[in-house]
Amino acid sequence: MAERKEQAGMVTKDEALASARLLADWHVVNLNRDFEGCGSAGSFPFTVSPDKKSITAAADWNVAFGIMGMLSAGKVFGEEKYLETAHQMAYFLGTLQVFSPFLPNDYGSFREVTPQTTWSFLRDALSAAWGCLCYYEATDNEEFLERARLWGEWFLKHGMDETGWPIWGTFPGKRKEGWLPEMHLDMHGCFHGGSLNFFYHLARLTGDKKWVGDFYEHIADYFVEFIQQPDGYFRTIEKKTRQVPPNDPQSGLHRGNDDLGTLGLLGAWKTFGKQSYLDSIEKFLRAAFANQTAEGFFEASCAAIPVLLNIADEAQGLIGFEPPGEAVERAIRALLSRQFPGTAEPIFAGGLDELGDGGLCCRSMGYALLWLLKRFGGDKRYLSI
Repeated sequence: MAERKEQAGMVTKDEALASARLLADWHVVNLNRDFEGCGSAGSFPFTVSPDKKSITAAADWNVAFGIMGMLSAGKVFGEEKYLETAHQMAYFLGTLQVFSPFLPNDYGSFREVTPQTTWSFLRDALSAAWGCLCYYEATDNEEFLERARLWGEWFLKHGMDETGWPIWGTFPGKRKEGWLPEMHLDMHGCFHGGSLNFFYHLARLTGDKKWVGDFYEHIADYFVEFIQQPDGYFRTIEKKTRQVPPNDPQSGLHRGNDDLGTLGLLGAWKTFGKQSYLDSIEKFLRAAFANQTAEGFFEASCAAIPVLLNIADEAQGLIGFEPPGEAVERAIRALLSRQFPGTAEPIFAGGLDELGDGGLCCRSMGYALLWLLKRFGGDKRYLSI
């Protein structure tokens, strides 16, 4: 098992930025650069097991957040290697978008992992389109604005069920045999609250208000009214009964990590001014911080830490709750305690042990990199409203 560094005491700006640099460098070092010989070139590992055997290519959404992180690192640290890595990631992300004349109903959608993958989780694909928007805004490359817009058009045609809630996923170019993930079309996934972020920024960048129209308001209202539970957390529900199923199909993956749903609600509040959206954010934050452990964690996964601290920062002064400084400090220390040192093997060096089991996952790493560069590096372009 690779060694992790331990943190103690107050986290300084220098320490936080050093941690962010290690996270950014992990992406640079572990990017697949075999553009002539590999279909996943421009991607990087999603997970690495303690024995280094469970290494898979990053999904579309991981690459999207990787692009944001590299763009942010390039700005904060002023080094070209991060920007060049962002460009290579963007090139790969573009290969996942479907433009085949043989798949007219999938035109503009994204594949999940490689150009050969025959399935896609909708929330992940939305994040891919969000990454395209961020890349466009940073580089003025109009191609990526159009890619994002085309995905939005696909979503309006095919991405929602009869109730107006986003579907679980799709199968572009589905094979007749072989493994395919289960798409829980009888469920309304709690993670879709985060969908609001993409449409808010698509409307902002295009000036087209249709992207924050009735469908957008419906998602926000439904998220608050039915997905958020009395205890303050957001949970997946059954479509017919609107009840939480006995077994979460994602095993509690989205709890303290609300998949940026409350950030989406903040954008909806800025769009419509509904107090219910701010009340929902406050209710969630109070619940999460009430369950914070003495060590500073909100759940086993450290991915929840940057997500929660980010919405706490974004909503500051707008809601009636602000987490105590001591609780925030404990959370930051807990996050950094999960980081592998820069002296570890390259596949681990600078990464985050998301679950504390000696493995690595770029879910927490993408969120952490963006929030650290935002809070301590002053780059407020990402995970913002």
